[in-house]
Amino acid sequence: MITVWGPTRVRHSLRQGLILLFLGSTLICEQALADIDEQRLRNSIIGITSYRGKNVLNQSAGFVVRADRFNGYVVTSAALLADADTFTIAVPETGAELVAQILHQDERLGLAVLKVNGLNLVPVVFTITEAIPGATVWSATRINDSMALTKGTLESRRTMPGHEGDIVIHTMRTEAPALILNNCAEVIAISSGEQLRAVGADGVLQMLGRLNINHSQAPAPCVSQLDLARQKADRAAEDARAAQAEAVQARQAAESLEAKLAESSQRNEALMIQTRQAWERAEVALSDAAAARENAVAIRGEFDQQATAIKAETEAIVESLSRDQQLAVERFERALAEQRAAAEKREVMLLAALGLLFLSVVVIVVVFRVREARRGPDLQPREAGIPMTEMHKRDLSEYVLDGRDEDGIRYLLRISGDQLVREDGVVIGRNPKDSPYIINHSDVSRKHARMRMMKNRIFIEDLGSTNGTSVNGQAIEDKGPVTINNGDQVIIGSVVMKLRVLD
Repeated sequence: MITVWGPTRVRHSLRQGLILLFLGSTLICEQALADIDEQRLRNSIIGITSYRGKNVLNQSAGFVVRADRFNGYVVTSAALLADADTFTIAVPETGAELVAQILHQDERLGLAVLKVNGLNLVPVVFTITEAIPGATVWSATRINDSMALTKGTLESRRTMPGHEGDIVIHTMRTEAPALILNNCAEVIAISSGEQLRAVGADGVLQMLGRLNINHSQAPAPCVSQLDLARQKADRAAEDARAAQAEAVQARQAAESLEAKLAESSQRNEALMIQTRQAWERAEVALSDAAAARENAVAIRGEFDQQATAIKAETEAIVESLSRDQQLAVERFERALAEQRAAAEKREVMLLAALGLLFLSVVVIVVVFRVREARRGPDLQPREAGIPMTEMHKRDLSEYVLDGRDEDGIRYLLRISGDQLVREDGVVIGRNPKDSPYIINHSDVSRKHARMRMMKNRIFIEDLGSTNGTSVNGQAIEDKGPVTINNGDQVIIGSVVMKLRVLD
């Protein structure tokens, strides 16, 4: 017996297909969430301290664009380097400081490139995906030795006169140098500290290219979790549409056979076989459509669970960032209050010391005048027991070794006098244990030389280094401690330095 489908059953099947299409098309969630690797960013964003003489001019943030155990390159704001003559890089986690040298300054972009020997950190990754207006972006910088991460929106990209590449306009206020990132933590722009504006990645990469500095680039376009879910939902909807189309075709074939049977009273065996096969195909198509519907429902449930988990994770990150920001503000306020209290205490102590000094001078003058009056005009004052040169040396408080290597890289060591009078003095080398005085150069041994003060004189001795030590052109490897004076030339390995004594 042949079963035919009436108009009611056909309408029911069409309704099922429309439901499948609706389920497939509504699997898209409109909330984009970022998967920012904060640990990687902490090792890519470092602190920069600018000095003029011994004074600290400012502290800012820089971004590692290339690094290995020999050379490192850091991009930062050119304006923050003005009026400074020395720059140091604070290495995260270790707390070590490396001396940096200005390699290039681009006034048009407002950016500068620093070169640092021995900076072996994780460089930032530049994106290959074009960021479009309206996309979610992130601002990352370093404030008070902690990373600050802010979420915002990319408003527009436009070419500005006198700039290379695009200028990115965003909604985040960046008063310090900052990275502008996409949802994959890839760099799309670098801000020199201008609010709501940043230099696009193309302009930064052109500057690095002129300096022959390689950079890290994303291996593939940035695809967020939302895009992956949208692609999966699109495939499920396409399968549902295909199953619905096949069911409609099978149903149309069955209706055509049903019309032919109604018109003919003679039942042809071949026509019955064809009709039965058509109905079988229709049942298979309906079964496939039902399976596709179930698959679409399962995918939608899975997507909803992922979206809920991602939303909860994002809210936790935002809450953590807010808490970290509040703690940073509280630490800053406490440090500011402590500095003010210390400054007031130092001012009081200075005034007291000046008062005591003035009274001492008055007393000495009075005593001297009284003694002169008692001895008479023919008596001569007693000779001082200490030569002027030794008295002058005792007042010295800081010793500076300043020089460059064969590549012109500058090295600057500031050594206080109270450390030199210790029994073991100060050890200088590429990586001396428990000593902050580092010359990060391949020709310098790990423990290269020792400086110390004995009887108000400064001595230096070689510690069995590979490439030796010399003073004013004379090797001292086999001479033991050798005295050095202000202005003497000291060569450590292949780094030529001069000793300066600061009062």
